[in-house]
Formats: sequence, C-alpha cells, structure tokens
Amino acid sequence: MTEKRIETVGGYSWPYQIKDDGTAEIIGKPSPEPEGELVIPDKLGGCAVTGIGAWAFHECDDISSVTIPEGVMRIADGAFADCGELTRVAIPVGVTSIGEEAFARCRWLEDVVLPLGVTTIEEYAFYGCSGLKAVTIPSSVAIIGRHAFRDCDGLTVSFENGVTSIRPTALTVRVSTGDAERVRKLLADAGEDMSKLTIKEV
Repeated sequence: MTEKRIETVGGYSWPYQIKDDGTAEIIGKPSPEPEGELVIPDKLGGCAVTGIGAWAFHECDDISSVTIPEGVMRIADGAFADCGELTRVAIPVGVTSIGEEAFARCRWLEDVVLPLGVTTIEEYAFYGCSGLKAVTIPSSVAIIGRHAFRDCDGLTVSFENGVTSIRPTALTVRVSTGDAERVRKLLADAGEDMSKLTIKEV
C-alpha cells in the first residue's frame, strides 16, 4: 500500500490508497459527508477501484442507497456498518468476499442482491439487519460465517445449489420451501449441533 491520497469525483473528496497490484481501495468516508443516493467511483487516481476498505463508510447515517462499481472484488470488515438510513445496496458481479460486520446493524436495509461470484459471507456480515425480508444465497458461496444473518427477524433465505459450509448459528431465519432438507444435511455432514439452528419452511 502507498500513502493516503485524495481525489475529488462527483462533488466528493475520496480518500484512497493504491494497492500493490496497482488498483485503488477506498479507505474512508468522502468529504463532505455523503447523503442520499451514493455512487462510488469506479476509478481513483486513474486506477480501477477494486476494494472498499475496513470501516470506510461506518456510521454514514445520511445515505439511503449505495451503488458499488463493477470491478470491486472485496467489501472489507465493517465497510457499511451502522449506516442508519441505508435501505438499498447494489453489489456488482465481481465481488467475491463480504467481510465481517460489512453491513451490520443497518436496520433499514431491505434490498440486497448477492451476485453470482460471491464465495464468502463472513461472520456478522448482515447482523441486525432487521429490515431484510428475503435473500438468495448464490451457488458460488462456499462459506457463511457465524451469525451472518443473526437478528434479521422475519428473513427468508433461499439457497442455490453450491453452499458447502454453514457455521453454527449462522442463520436464525426461515428457509424457503424445498431448501430445509439440504440445509439440514449440510449442517449434519459438517458435524454441527442441530440444536443451534431452528429451520422452518415457509
């Protein structure tokens, strides 16, 4: 990584670093504090933006939606945690990893589409997102971390074929009809304690 840099795009000054591979990672909130519909730039310093850094947009309470550009591969730990008014996130194809607490406690978040290509949803990624009603886990996902969807009351999760590992208590949610038996088998094959997860078909 290089030193922190700043570039003004779309009326905001964006802090970023250039990574060892020559691409850019956003490392903090833009200035002035963003509000409303936020579109993250696809290039900074002439380099493609491929990462949203840890806690970069933590507690950005005035943004209602976020559009992440194609080319981003990693959403780091806590990147959008505690964004109190966030309702919608557009995650592009190309993102492979959603970090710990990436969207934790975004209580009004109700619209998230996980694209094919995501392989890992880390611990507590969507913890406390009580506004979420439905999420489809794409077939590319291999691991869902502990408590990834904890306290997402009323959430229905559908699984495409492909999920291979679910950590204990990753899901405290309802499961779409037809998925329950496969989820039970995944947990049993992994030696998980089934008492830690209640599965209800809806």
